[in-house]
Amino acid sequence: MIAAALRQEIESRTLVVGTVLKQEELADRFSVSRQPVRQALGHLLAEGLLEQRSDRSLAVAGLPPEAAREVTAIRCLLEAEALRLSLPNLTDSQLRKAERIAEDLIEETDLGPMEELDVAFHTLLYGACGNSRLLSLIDVLRREGRRSYAVQPMGSRQRADLAGQHRALIAACKRRDADGAVAALLTHLTYSRDVTHEQP
Repeated sequence: MIAAALRQEIESRTLVVGTVLKQEELADRFSVSRQPVRQALGHLLAEGLLEQRSDRSLAVAGLPPEAAREVTAIRCLLEAEALRLSLPNLTDSQLRKAERIAEDLIEETDLGPMEELDVAFHTLLYGACGNSRLLSLIDVLRREGRRSYAVQPMGSRQRADLAGQHRALIAACKRRDADGAVAALLTHLTYSRDVTHEQP
């Protein structure tokens, strides 16, 4: 619960990059002892949302543009491979479900459910790849690189663009067009990176 609450505040930029998280203050805030706070902070540190400073304090981590480019480049390689492996095994029913998730994502306004829907969408498309290690690596990188949910308010250009990219990806998958699906995916991943880092 503590990790989820802090994760959402980081994603929404309520907690900005560089904010130091103090165990004592968080324990008071959540009315718990320091042990569950330490565990929650450990999870966020492992996810790359926090960084440990030289004085051993933990602060909200930033993702510099160069690091974002590196993460996205690796994600493009891994997720394209997962999609190519998965596509022949995806059923029409699974693709219809992915389409429904994408439509639900368009209407969602809360950051937590937005993230859950987006993860579910991509997990469904990659899930039939037959390579659990590949999926685990993708999940680790997604956690490190994510940050775009807060810059997709309802009615925004970003929200419309990302929705269109999801539709293009689904359309290519329905045609069983692997090259087209991968091209749509790479456009989507690169755009998600850029839209995050064009914001202050």
